[in-house]
Amino acid sequence: MLAVVVAGLTMGSTDLLSATRKKSGTGKAAASTTAAPTVIPVAPALAPPPKARPLRTKGPNVVFIIADDLNDWVGWMGGHPQSRTPNMDRLAHAGMRFTNAHCAFSLCNPSRTALFTGMWPWQSGVYGNEQDWRKSIQVQGKPTLPEYFRDTGFLTAAGGKVFHANHGGPEGRLTGWHGGRRGFEQDGVWDMRFPSPGVQIPDLPVHVGQNFNGLNIWHWDWGGIDVPDNETDDGKVVSWAEKFLQQDHGNAFFLTVGLYRPHSPWYAPRQYFTERPLMDVTLPQVKADDLNDIPEVAKGYIKGAENNHRRILEKNLWPSAVRAYLANVSFCDAMVGRVLDALDRSPHKKDTIIVFTSDHGWYLGEKQRWHKGGLWEEGTRVPLVIVAPGITQPEAVSNEPVSLVDLYPTLCDLVGIQKPAHLGGESLLPLLKDPEAKRSRPAFTFAGTEEKQSYSARTDRWRYIRYANGAEELYDHQNDPHEWTNLLFAAAPSPDAVAAAETLRKTLPTAWASAYRKQGDVRVDAGADGSVTYWYQSGDSFSADDSPDIKERALEIEMVFDYDPAVDRDSTILSQGGPQLGFAVHCLDGKLAFTVNYDGLRTTLKSTEPLPAGRVIYRGLFALDGTLAFSATGLKEEARGYAPMEGGFPRKPNQGLQVAQSFGVLDRESFPNSTPFDGAIHHLRYTLLPGSAVETRAAKAVPVE
Repeated sequence: MLAVVVAGLTMGSTDLLSATRKKSGTGKAAASTTAAPTVIPVAPALAPPPKARPLRTKGPNVVFIIADDLNDWVGWMGGHPQSRTPNMDRLAHAGMRFTNAHCAFSLCNPSRTALFTGMWPWQSGVYGNEQDWRKSIQVQGKPTLPEYFRDTGFLTAAGGKVFHANHGGPEGRLTGWHGGRRGFEQDGVWDMRFPSPGVQIPDLPVHVGQNFNGLNIWHWDWGGIDVPDNETDDGKVVSWAEKFLQQDHGNAFFLTVGLYRPHSPWYAPRQYFTERPLMDVTLPQVKADDLNDIPEVAKGYIKGAENNHRRILEKNLWPSAVRAYLANVSFCDAMVGRVLDALDRSPHKKDTIIVFTSDHGWYLGEKQRWHKGGLWEEGTRVPLVIVAPGITQPEAVSNEPVSLVDLYPTLCDLVGIQKPAHLGGESLLPLLKDPEAKRSRPAFTFAGTEEKQSYSARTDRWRYIRYANGAEELYDHQNDPHEWTNLLFAAAPSPDAVAAAETLRKTLPTAWASAYRKQGDVRVDAGADGSVTYWYQSGDSFSADDSPDIKERALEIEMVFDYDPAVDRDSTILSQGGPQLGFAVHCLDGKLAFTVNYDGLRTTLKSTEPLPAGRVIYRGLFALDGTLAFSATGLKEEARGYAPMEGGFPRKPNQGLQVAQSFGVLDRESFPNSTPFDGAIHHLRYTLLPGSAVETRAAKAVPVE
């Protein structure tokens, strides 16, 4: 461990600090304007050499293909009569198809986290799309699926979206806009990565936000584009995968092919649209009064201005949207076909396990709902096919409830490696060997947050749902495959319904592990002068009650972090409070910034020069006279300005403290590119200075540039 001595860093802010303490009357003024040096332990900049790992010169290999937002509108699944998926169908008929497979959470990030960590959401604590799964204290130290396969000797390669990522917004950014093309990539687990190390999704040929459909919703648009298949983002991923499969790697490999379709925007080459005349499109089967028997807590999506179904109906876009989704499913199928054809032509054909699935389902008007989420069949059911040479037989079918969480232990069993102890899923190997085998455990899907958890349990016959407020639903798939009749809504449910609900109620988890440290886990040092110092780390997130009380207190912040401008040019490092009252230390367009919000006013102090890449030592101050100041290694000048108020914050903010989290203090409208800080944070000291203001300085809000 190295140590860095900070003796002002060229900062006049240490002068401000000394002056502030002197004015407070609670601390002794220094003899000079230079503050006492701070010794900061810092991890070495150079990573240790990678540990030696065994090599597996023989197979079986694994080709893992995962689509995005693909529901059951796949030919063999029967979700829509006009679905055309000949390649997905031929793969399904070549091995075992699971007709009752479900995601663990009907959102991209928590679903993929569950799949690739092998942990249920209630074990990992990951439940949101903007929650960086890599920072969960429950996940840290436990190998992901590709990481474990690499550690056990497999050559690991990936193209496209594996962990959570997205299109990167109108500019195709690497980060921001709810993920970016880098997203929450796990660095260091891939021997080969396309399009490049640290980037998951190639730049889209047509960026989101074209407003082809007239809805003016930046993330939800559709239309045909005049781009050849090979020039699309998915086309580039598949072209790379084709080349990979033609090579003899001299080692067993784990290849992941992440297809971004049919995720929105539904932009696909025009021919996939024109082959489906709009007038011939069949809408999903719906029931006019379908929502009459579900609890009010489940109807939030139809209330207010964000009622997507009302928008679709008002603009008569339902057939157009269904057509667009079907077109993108067909495009996805064409990409799957190219991967399968490449494997058939390769030397690996007879010794490669194939897995095909999606991260979750998608609604297209069923229950007046659109997009992902929820706990009904359309949102949770996914395609799942496994072809394992020597184990599975063609045309094998299992109707047992299975989960994507089961894939990690299943693949361990199929390639003959020991399963890690942390896995929450159950291996599907017994079902692969015997399609008639039965399972006793339901397939669980979760929704909500750590504080408000809702659950679904799916068996071969029943779907039971329990919401955070205790409301319940029960559907009998034997007689009601569309989930149109909530059997628990009846005044006197049938004995079978009562018994099923009681049985499934008992299977639900009773505790939810937090992804975050508790307040009691944080080191807190109280100074003799009345100062209080908190030692935080990346990923910390605390409620307002568990955050420092910054009412009428000066703040000093000291950090050491690694900065990559390609990734973190618009990112939040530390924040406390919200858009109404609070502060954030962040990067804004490649420059360091300190934003303070005060009852409708906002000051954003920015450095005058971009922050260079590398190890950064930062020191910032918010004084009681309203002064803001910070400096950092790599910057020639200290930044100084004034908050929109004097005397510190007039009250404790009603939102909590977060380290390396999105938004919060930085509202989406003003800072749309804000993303969690991605780099390593080696040191974070947060100090409440003693005393109260003696002098005040009037200050006006400075608008964000």
